[in-house]
Amino acid sequence: MRLGILDFCSLRQGATPRAALYESVELAQHAEALGYSRYWLAEHHEPSAAHHAPDMLAALIAGSTERIRVGVAGILLKLHSPMRVAKAFRLMETFFPERIDLGVAAGGAEPAVMEAMRCDTRSLAEVSEEYPRRVAQLLELLRGDSPLGGFHPPGAPPVWLLGAARPFIARLAAQHGTCYGHSLAHVSSRDDPSVLDLYRSEFRPRPEQPQPEAVLAVTGLCAPTEAEARRRASASGIKSGDVPPVLGDPRQCREQLEALAHRYGTRELVFLDQAPDATTRWECYELLSESLGLTASRAEAD
Repeated sequence: MRLGILDFCSLRQGATPRAALYESVELAQHAEALGYSRYWLAEHHEPSAAHHAPDMLAALIAGSTERIRVGVAGILLKLHSPMRVAKAFRLMETFFPERIDLGVAAGGAEPAVMEAMRCDTRSLAEVSEEYPRRVAQLLELLRGDSPLGGFHPPGAPPVWLLGAARPFIARLAAQHGTCYGHSLAHVSSRDDPSVLDLYRSEFRPRPEQPQPEAVLAVTGLCAPTEAEARRRASASGIKSGDVPPVLGDPRQCREQLEALAHRYGTRELVFLDQAPDATTRWECYELLSESLGLTASRAEAD
């Protein structure tokens, strides 16, 4: 099993955006040394996020590391021109070949933010309805199939369509032959393995993606003991919900991750930590890496 990291770049109380951003860069470097498979950022526009430009931060992190895959999970395609996204990620792929992931999501932001970013006279409802068309246009640009021209394959990163509950996104990914990421780390998440079954059964192969590829995003916290994990989780505000977090000591977290991977039929997960501070965050990923044998697995692959 492979494990990656999902980083929301959240601002802790009393922290500055600069400190949070440097922490993300350092964590990505640390994750590479620990054998993690990929490092994904998110696009959020709330004041609690240290940045609102994940593609720019992804390029900085890719330039600060050597092997680990780096990407965004995901670009909010309702807020951006597919042409602009395609050009930005083709540029990153040129500088960091076979290391970039382009994840796109159907989420949005506060209405005022969306209005300001889109510079569009159409209503938000109209833009939401055209999400499938935007996905299709983005893929045409990346694959060199667009009548607009100016995009010559190869040179495009793999595309991941990202969903949390609705089968619609999984079906869209299957229809276009892209990768699919299912999140159990969001408020709207639904623990439903049938979504991945649907994606695999309806998948249409593409030359650049001949087989379906799926990843599962989970959230939680790992600590030396279960009691300490629960104490730290409480300090971070983790609450029980429809999808329980991966939580406990290294053995418990390994067993929970392996059980989820088995249920969903995935070989890879990405982990969103809920650590209350940088020190416990570093320790969480060190314990997970050791428990799962990530460093040893990477050494064998090299």
